[in-house]
Amino acid sequence: MLKPFNLARLLQITHGCIPFIGDAGQVFITLPEPKGRILPIRSPEFRNWFYYRAIAHQETIPSPYAFRAVLNCLEARASEHTEGTGLPVFDRVGGFTEHCILRRIILNLANSHAEYVEITSTGWKTIATVLDRFQTSPTTCSLPHPDPPRFPVPAPEPVDPNAPKPWTPDPAPDPLAPEPQSLPPLEVLRSILNLPSRPAFLRVLAWLLAALRPYGPFPFLILQGPPSSGKTFAARILHALLDSNTVPLAPTPATVRDLYHIARHNWIVALDHVSKLSPPVADALCRLSSGLGAAVHETARPTANPLLLYYKRPVILTVTEDWTCPPALAERAFTVALPPIEPHRRRTETALIRAFHQAWPGILGALCTAVSRALASGIALAQPAQTPLPSTKFADAAAWAIAASPALDCTEEEMRQALNPPPPPHPMVEAVRTLMHQCHQFKGTATELRDLFQPFISCHTPEGVAKQLRSCSLTLADHGIELKFRRLHGGARVVEINDDPGDSSSSENPPHLSPDFDAPPQPTETEEVKS
Repeated sequence: MLKPFNLARLLQITHGCIPFIGDAGQVFITLPEPKGRILPIRSPEFRNWFYYRAIAHQETIPSPYAFRAVLNCLEARASEHTEGTGLPVFDRVGGFTEHCILRRIILNLANSHAEYVEITSTGWKTIATVLDRFQTSPTTCSLPHPDPPRFPVPAPEPVDPNAPKPWTPDPAPDPLAPEPQSLPPLEVLRSILNLPSRPAFLRVLAWLLAALRPYGPFPFLILQGPPSSGKTFAARILHALLDSNTVPLAPTPATVRDLYHIARHNWIVALDHVSKLSPPVADALCRLSSGLGAAVHETARPTANPLLLYYKRPVILTVTEDWTCPPALAERAFTVALPPIEPHRRRTETALIRAFHQAWPGILGALCTAVSRALASGIALAQPAQTPLPSTKFADAAAWAIAASPALDCTEEEMRQALNPPPPPHPMVEAVRTLMHQCHQFKGTATELRDLFQPFISCHTPEGVAKQLRSCSLTLADHGIELKFRRLHGGARVVEINDDPGDSSSSENPPHLSPDFDAPPQPTETEEVKS
């Protein structure tokens, strides 16, 4: 049995700590040092903090029973004070609303000085206060101080051109000194990310601005492209820009519970090299963008009443060439296709990271300025839109980006056009891609293709199949699929489809050719039918 004197002695360790209950019913505690740090009371981090001080100051190791008694006392103290119940606890980005209109956004810099960036409709500034409650994970890293907007340099005073100039020695160049930035910070970001066009860059900026909205909903950002196009590096940069973390990219979660763990330790969920998602994980990702509830046990032993937590997170996906986007996820995503990097345009990763670190404060400052501009349009955003919004599922994120467009050096119409989703692919393209995933090569008649593609295509005649194939030949070539039409002796016409152009001219079938599509020996071809 624990003696009352020993319990009081252990409670002295928590002197200066303030326990409170968060808005989700979870009990937190504010630590006196470092200033402003908040931990869940039943977390390994708080247990380590308590045990270290018990050993350092009282030279004792609390028993598990004694530590549980301390936790029970702190939870009782938190529930006793009604003003400390239901307080909002944020992760990296927090916000406060008034009459359902977002008025103030707080970005946690997560540094040792407990500094934040406060963004309002009149501007932004760096503050140090403990009034706002933010929790961090063990892998959270700090963000740099944003650079304020650059003001015009005042004109120098006139001087006499005939006056002698004093001699000053030229300073020796410092090889480690930052290089002067000749481009605006956002243009530096665009050059680092290997983005193919300005609309693609505007979609990335719209996703970054949406990630700075504390309550979502959040669109996905899907980065796709061939190998060596910089998808993984771009995801690392975008994740570090707003939510620097020692583990910037996570593997594809195998279960929904794995996704819960990633969301608990990251404000931005970045999944790398995704080729396939199981249906439960795909559904959970879709809910994560607009709100995903989870029942969590705070202790190793399951309790009768688990803690119900609610996650909303911005998500980045880098996908492989085998990726087929689920329809429910595609309508929630901003998709950017990165082109292959040509050899003469390649730069070392060290040089790119150095350029990013030099421009990082300026990029943060430019984004904070754009968010301030969007906040100034908060009342307008709460009203029915005067002009049609892009046909995307996330109207809030689109309206937010359009409102901030003047601060991004683009027009509202330019942003609106960039956020319009691309037209859906032709059913014939999807049918051919599915066939190539199964057999990699096909040689046969248009009648055989019609039977294979039904009911996924609308045409019901061989002539219609051949016509649609010819119209989609360029799109299929973009996907690495070669299409040929040939006429054999006797007038028979065949279609050759190959996902590896190097095999189409070979006289031997590739080893992975499916036996279901082996054609009988054909006469020697005489001419190629031009499409």
